[in-house]
Amino acid sequence: MALTDAVINKNDKRHNNGPVVDDVAIDEIDFYIAEYTKRVTNFAAKKKINERYTFVSLVIVLLSAGLIYSPFLFGVDVLEYGYSRLIVSLFLSITGMILFVSYLVNRLKGYTRAWSRNRLMKEQLEILVREYRLSIRDKNVSTDRHYINIEQENILAKLFELESKNRIETHSDIVGDYIAAHEGVFSWVKGLRK
Repeated sequence: MALTDAVINKNDKRHNNGPVVDDVAIDEIDFYIAEYTKRVTNFAAKKKINERYTFVSLVIVLLSAGLIYSPFLFGVDVLEYGYSRLIVSLFLSITGMILFVSYLVNRLKGYTRAWSRNRLMKEQLEILVREYRLSIRDKNVSTDRHYINIEQENILAKLFELESKNRIETHSDIVGDYIAAHEGVFSWVKGLRK
């Protein structure tokens, strides 16, 4: 939703809160806000799906382990008849792998980090818009054009600096996630050898 089309809150007493039309800086920031809103929504959905898989898998792993180790935990062997212990052990193995894969997917794809980082960027862009609106408060486009142009250049420089920092952080997060997942898997495999 573009800020120029936003519904104005009647109780909002802030200065220069009305729509600013045909402004290069506002239009550019509105574009980035729309892009980051899409990213936040996209990563929020992926994060939620991954969290659900993780939660269901964790519950199943804990229940299966409780059933398998019921003689030690409860003093009663719940799975004493037939192939039930084998079936529950197989179920435990499968859900354990699903849990591990969902962890790796979240770690490698960085859904939670990406959602948080993009949400923060969107909030920073909204602050940038507010800063710009306040800087051009009570300025007339025809008489104060030079001042508005300077403010536009300043806010656009801040915008592109913010975007550049976000891209660098995204890159370092992606590389860091791959390194952490790689080291985590190999340390886990080394732990199994011992």
